[in-house]
Amino acid sequence: MSNMTQLFDASRFPGHVKVQSAGKAAVMTLCGPENGNLRLFSLWDGAVLSFNRIYTQVWPLAQNEAANILLLNFCRKGRCEVALEDGQFAFLSQGHMAVGTQQAQEEYRYPSGLYEGIELFLDLDLLAHRPYPLFQEGEVSLEGIMEHLHTSRRLYLGPTPACVQTLLDNLWQFRDSEEVGLLKLLSAQLLWKVERQSLETSPAVRYFTSSQVAIAREIQNILCADLSQNHTARELAERFQIAETSLKNYFRGVFGENLSTFLREVRMRRAAELLQSSELRVAEIAAQVGYENQSKFAAVFVRRFGCPPLEYRRRARLSIADDD
Repeated sequence: MSNMTQLFDASRFPGHVKVQSAGKAAVMTLCGPENGNLRLFSLWDGAVLSFNRIYTQVWPLAQNEAANILLLNFCRKGRCEVALEDGQFAFLSQGHMAVGTQQAQEEYRYPSGLYEGIELFLDLDLLAHRPYPLFQEGEVSLEGIMEHLHTSRRLYLGPTPACVQTLLDNLWQFRDSEEVGLLKLLSAQLLWKVERQSLETSPAVRYFTSSQVAIAREIQNILCADLSQNHTARELAERFQIAETSLKNYFRGVFGENLSTFLREVRMRRAAELLQSSELRVAEIAAQVGYENQSKFAAVFVRRFGCPPLEYRRRARLSIADDD
């Protein structure tokens, strides 16, 4: 069994992960209240293109992760946690790319519960034994890419160059297509650009320790446990015995947003859920998500969803009725 076959064998994943055929693609799906899917195209033996749409904070890690895979990961939306072998963490965000042979050490984590991106999985052993003709004809060298990005350090993480981003945008348009020939050409062109495009030799990437990431995650748990409560940054910093500035930096580094922005979004999403699924009055919903003033709640809700709470409820129920 090749490294690549092992990588996408659903039986090696814990939880509710399944793989099924979908035309010329294979779709790996995470089933349950948290969900997402990878749409996988085999370009050649040892070369797989994946369009990732993930709507969960944790994707299970396969047992005995495959070895000697060069992975190019391009983030379009959301955030992806990258666990480094030295015990530190970095975060891949929109408009950034990660390239290297380092394998995930824990579950794949997406702090915002949203991730969209494109990945290329390249089995270095298999491609060395049976080279991909399109790479050869197009003068794409995987060794050249690794040398260009200095992946002897195991991982390159930095901004995606503008010309590479343009190619990614083009490639993303065909995520649900069956045009495998076009996907092969665009993928080879993408690698050609990555190998030759000038990149930042020392990109400014903020790294975090496991304890700092753990504090940020625990803060998230505290904020989300009871949305009716209002926790200040000072109160949380005292709880963890760290400086208020440090606490804010850890949280923004992991989740990509400051505390107030993150909490406002969580509260609005919960309010929208309650408007759809319950008969609670708007004032009661406002109180449940931390707003004592109903007018202030309604103003924030309008800014987020474009209509007042009762109108949102009406539209949601009409939509459900139409579906039935």
